[in-house]
Amino acid sequence: MRASASAPSDSPAPSLPFDWIMSVLALVLMAGVIQDGWAHGHGLVDQSFLTPWHAILYGTMALNGIVLGTIAIRNIMRGYPARYALPFGYWTSLTGVILFALGGAFDLWWHTRYGIESDINALISPSHVWLALAGALVFSGPLISITARYGSRSAGWRITGPAILSAAALLTLIGFFTQYAQPIGDNEMSLVIGRHEPQTGGALYAVRGDGTRETRLLTIAGSDIWGASVSPDGKRIAFRVGAGKDPASDIHVANVDGTQERRITHSGRHDTQPAWSPDGKRLAFISIPAGTSGDYLLQTIGPDGSRLKTLVSGVTEMQLPVWSPDGNSIAYQTRNGLRQQIAVISSGGGPATWLPATGGAADPAWSSTNAIAFATADGMIAVTDPRGLSARNVVRNGAMPAWSVDGKRIAYIREAGGDTQVFVTDLGSGQTVNVSQLAGLDASHPSWTPRGDLVFTATGRPVAATTFLGLAYSEDANIIEAIAVAGIALMLIRRWRVPFGALTFVFGIFAIAMAFQSDLYYEIFAAVLTGLLADVAIAILGERARGGLGFYALGFGMPAVLFMLYLVVAQLTLPGGLGWPPNLVAGSPFIAGFAGLLIAFCFAPPLRSPEVEAGT
Repeated sequence: MRASASAPSDSPAPSLPFDWIMSVLALVLMAGVIQDGWAHGHGLVDQSFLTPWHAILYGTMALNGIVLGTIAIRNIMRGYPARYALPFGYWTSLTGVILFALGGAFDLWWHTRYGIESDINALISPSHVWLALAGALVFSGPLISITARYGSRSAGWRITGPAILSAAALLTLIGFFTQYAQPIGDNEMSLVIGRHEPQTGGALYAVRGDGTRETRLLTIAGSDIWGASVSPDGKRIAFRVGAGKDPASDIHVANVDGTQERRITHSGRHDTQPAWSPDGKRLAFISIPAGTSGDYLLQTIGPDGSRLKTLVSGVTEMQLPVWSPDGNSIAYQTRNGLRQQIAVISSGGGPATWLPATGGAADPAWSSTNAIAFATADGMIAVTDPRGLSARNVVRNGAMPAWSVDGKRIAYIREAGGDTQVFVTDLGSGQTVNVSQLAGLDASHPSWTPRGDLVFTATGRPVAATTFLGLAYSEDANIIEAIAVAGIALMLIRRWRVPFGALTFVFGIFAIAMAFQSDLYYEIFAAVLTGLLADVAIAILGERARGGLGFYALGFGMPAVLFMLYLVVAQLTLPGGLGWPPNLVAGSPFIAGFAGLLIAFCFAPPLRSPEVEAGT
């Protein structure tokens, strides 16, 4: 009979064959998770919990439970207390099996109550997160066992192999449950990183002030139209036209029915937001460097493209110029220090004055009755006079106001049913009408005609992947993968002398599993090559790979090279290649590398205390 004690020596003697068996079973269990995820992701799961995919998943966990349970029962029969019935580290694995069984019952109840999940819901479902935790405990047994028995100088596949297999299973588990933010694991990432057609090009529309007789006036194939402005005599329209993804755009003028459209600026910059002077002889507009930051220009030009004049030049953002009724002043949106505000300048140029009541304001509009409307920081539309000393709210929830010619109505844009539409509010009666009602299109920049009709532009929604959020999402995925890959790889490198091929194996298993979820099988090459390069670097560095600059270089290099190769493979395989701008392509590997370097600092802090340096 073995005396009970708390030390690992009171547990049954561990053995490498058992470690190998349990590490292989860890990979088998992970394969069960992957095939179930593949079935969910490929539409092969109905609303039933009892599927062959679940049977395989729970069967692989049962194999782990049978092996661990058999060993535990045998050792209890040999006289070991129950708490020491398994080799050191494997009670963690058995705890995982028990939690998995309980989680399976919870999963059955959850599916019965809420149905079978799909996409991100399946990965964040409470029952599945429970199962993920249980799986991580099962995978940890061989790691704990090898760590407890073999020191940092241990090397070779025979000794460290079970830990390497367990680490591969853990990395794959982390990748699987974060595949909504994994470059290889989420096929949406290929949409984010690939080349896209531009959003549906803008078009000019006209509609009566009561919302009747809506007409599309003009589209230009392959171009984006925005920012309609009707001339005072109601005969012409000015607007901005951009070609596809070209960041440059120009001001165009056409007849009010959309005919005889012509281009009047040729700056090679982003010329936009035209506004007619009251006499119809000039247009004010904003000119911005195309595709980058730099000097903003507030300029005027004749409707025939002559008499170009710069009124304001500077690096401070300027937007949406509007003329005073007498044509002597121009108001525009800009920034006063750190705060957005409405400024007014002479139409001939000169210093700007600020309207005090317009702090945080945007989208100025100057009426024929000398009132200035603007959008407030809290989403209201307010009105002030040319001195701007006070303001009052006139419309709740609106932007881009435009005065009717008589100053009695305001048109503006507001979200309705998921799209941005043009609304008109009568300031006397308060009656409000949605006049655009375009399904699937976003309306903007309404402008009144002398007859009381409205002209505006409308565009299709941009491809989500090309928006700020889409690009930010892809960088988040880059960082999350870098943390996961660097964390597992550096743990192995720091703890043992990992044998050649270890990281190729770990990264390869991870990539193959993730590719099964997304069908991006070509990305396996990027992961395998990264692992091979890491193995070569470790072989060259030797002990230097486990600390100091060598360790930090690996922490930075592995995720950086992985994402760089991912971009290279995407360029070679995706239709049309990469769709990212050069800044993202060049900078993203460095972002991944910095994330990995921070993980390396966690394992080996670069700033040591004097006690550590002295060995105390």
